[in-house]
Amino acid sequence: MALMFVVNHYIYKSMLFLSVGGVAKRTGTRDMYRMGGLITLMPLSFIAVLIGIIAISGVPPLSGFGGRWIFYNAILDTEARLPLVILFFAGPIAFLYLFRLIHTVFLGQLKDEHRRVREAPFWILLPQMLFVALLIAFALVPGVALRQVDDYIARFFPDGGLTWDGLSIVSHYGYWNPVSIMLIIGVIFMVVFAWLLFVNRRAQKVRQFNIAFAAERPHRPETTHFAWNFFAPYRKALGFLTLPLATRFWDTLTDLLHAAGDLGRRLYTGNGQTYAFHFLAFASVLLLWGLGVRP
Repeated sequence: MALMFVVNHYIYKSMLFLSVGGVAKRTGTRDMYRMGGLITLMPLSFIAVLIGIIAISGVPPLSGFGGRWIFYNAILDTEARLPLVILFFAGPIAFLYLFRLIHTVFLGQLKDEHRRVREAPFWILLPQMLFVALLIAFALVPGVALRQVDDYIARFFPDGGLTWDGLSIVSHYGYWNPVSIMLIIGVIFMVVFAWLLFVNRRAQKVRQFNIAFAAERPHRPETTHFAWNFFAPYRKALGFLTLPLATRFWDTLTDLLHAAGDLGRRLYTGNGQTYAFHFLAFASVLLLWGLGVRP
């Protein structure tokens, strides 16, 4: 399980950093609210980011799901069930907050200043595509790496390795066949994609338009972006979960520290005479203490 996560983390984090770096280089900015609609101009970067967030969130069919599947089996072998629930919800939540990267940068309307943007430079794009190929290959044939580790672990833990049946990993809770999962997810994706194309076959293409405010200037420039307040529907549905006890605790502690800082600024005003008085008072206290005078 650890090896699955290590390999995945190395590949998809490298791929995402390269993709975002290529976008920043071509657009000349790192502010997402200045971007949008880059999917048509930087399609390969979009594919790399999409595959990266699928892998990092651990949803099928990539190898991130394989690591989670092994994790599920390890938890089921214990009496703990809370980690199982946390792990189950962690995947969709990770995909949701990472989807904002695609939603803000690649989807929506293209900015006027980016209409001549080209795909990322070749030497930034090449390793991304290599990482995409490695990620898919590792998802289809995980045994290339895992079998080697399995053989090594078996020397120390004879009963702690994985059970293989061809390309499948088998446990008493079920089995994980990466090729079958890839085919099933691929068929589901194609069916849904074809259905969306059919439903939207008469959709009218919307031209570029400006977001106008009623004679008011936006207080922040990012509020003019179509992806502004992306998580509002989720906060509305799950608002009771957005302020857990830990958040309220740290907010209260922060308020107390700010109040203490305000009190300190009343004492330390920057006035030289005040600092001189503080120094003399401190020196006097030390002198009296050294002479044995106690209050």
